[in-house]
Amino acid sequence: MSSTIEAWSRVTRWMNENTPDHADALNDPATDEQIAQAEEKMGVRLPVELKQLLKVNNGSTAKQRSIAGNERYDIRGGGDYSPFPFDYAFCDVELICSLYTTNRKASIDLQEPGSRYEYWKEGWIPVFRTKEEHSGLFLDVSGLSGQDPAPVYEYGEESFPDLAFPSLADYLSTMADALEGIRPFTIMGRRSPNFPVVQEGLIHW
Repeated sequence: MSSTIEAWSRVTRWMNENTPDHADALNDPATDEQIAQAEEKMGVRLPVELKQLLKVNNGSTAKQRSIAGNERYDIRGGGDYSPFPFDYAFCDVELICSLYTTNRKASIDLQEPGSRYEYWKEGWIPVFRTKEEHSGLFLDVSGLSGQDPAPVYEYGEESFPDLAFPSLADYLSTMADALEGIRPFTIMGRRSPNFPVVQEGLIHW
């Protein structure tokens, strides 16, 4: 079992035991065909660790009960809730492809002659995102060789991307540690470390 899948198994095991609604919101595995189609449209290869993760769960619908009632929300259809830190949603392979191609087109359209600045680089693969803003986490596969894991960057609309975690496995392990009460969640020393709490069956960071 890879370190990415081992960490993800800890997260999903905790969800199954403590917040089953979150576990129920995880999608079925992505197929090799779905991943191949996305890679063809994007023109880049997804990193191995991301493909491994998608083949376990192809993202999350983020459908959960709201605290105010029993309504169900879907982050792709107007909802606003996610079990991941900072309200990030785990993108399925189709959404990864859509976000990537949209951002790359915008980057090419915005590119000024002679400028080295790129709005969205070719090697940036979005994996987690917020619903309404251009923000989330991406894997940077630029210049990777062999089986090296892709570093995870945090991005936002009005800021340059910052290194968040050395790898996807590190991100998921940090999340699992916080869920299990081992150590609080933080991003490369930024933001206040915190443990999540469970309220009415939902995770709150």
